Amino acid sequence: MRLIKETHIDFIGARRIAYVISTVIILAGIVSLIVKGGPNWGVDFRGGVVVQAKFDRDVTSDEIRSVIEKAGVSQLSIQHGQTKAEVIISTPEDQSIVGRDVSDIIKQALLSPSNSWKTDDKAINIDTVTASVGKDLISSAIKSLGLGIIMILIYVAIRFEFRFGLGGIVALFHDVLVTLGIFSILNEPIDLTAVAAFLTIIGFSINDTIVIFDRVRENTKLLKGKTFDDILNISINQTLSRTIITTGTALLTIIAILIIAKVGTLHTLSLALLIGFISGVYSTLYIASPIARMNIRLFPKRAKRADA
Repeated sequence: MRLIKETHIDFIGARRIAYVISTVIILAGIVSLIVKGGPNWGVDFRGGVVVQAKFDRDVTSDEIRSVIEKAGVSQLSIQHGQTKAEVIISTPEDQSIVGRDVSDIIKQALLSPSNSWKTDDKAINIDTVTASVGKDLISSAIKSLGLGIIMILIYVAIRFEFRFGLGGIVALFHDVLVTLGIFSILNEPIDLTAVAAFLTIIGFSINDTIVIFDRVRENTKLLKGKTFDDILNISINQTLSRTIITTGTALLTIIAILIIAKVGTLHTLSLALLIGFISGVYSTLYIASPIARMNIRLFPKRAKRADA
């Protein structure tokens, strides 16, 4: 049973409008990155201390900040956890104050009997990452993303010819740039969870692209009297129901997690996947296929050999 009846949408005809939309979004993200001096690296990458604490009552960010700053620690980022009785405190770097680690100072400040709340050692969890480790993680994250994209390019090029592979890779770069740019605009941190989400996004995006390209290859042999533009549009419309079902099902789960997880790892993961999956469907329909079309027009002889 088809979720959507047969459609005849001219996706290729709308490519110029899509190019404008993508350019505006990507440029906005790039401007945000330039203005902010790069991504908002999380503690995983820039190094620092993350303290998760649970209290016997609801607390505000201001009262937590006041207590910790009085102890001598500044540059704090404070967010609530699953409830207002839980907080996540982070500092931008692992530092020492008067011979004491920041993590110890924060912990003792939260445990002080003079506070209006109560907590204990078991309710406080501390994670520390040094700046040098953070730099290594940034390098490893970039390498993993680059390696993933290269391997996908090789696979698609072998299976569908390089003209298709290039379209798929351009779409992947589009999705990563859109997600990274929106994260910068929203001032969301880029940490290891975000990198894992980026890798998931490129895998999910190329999957939809491969399905459409496979249908294009089949229709190239079946619809010999059609132009390549017609074949692309027919192929995209034929797989549109499948695309909506698979992506829609994934998005329902992601939205549910995003609603529940206001901050923290799950929030970062679900937000990145939400942006990336929507961008992935968009780029599959309006970026990957038009780029394949452009390659065929630029290399007509290669296209003939591929279609033979």
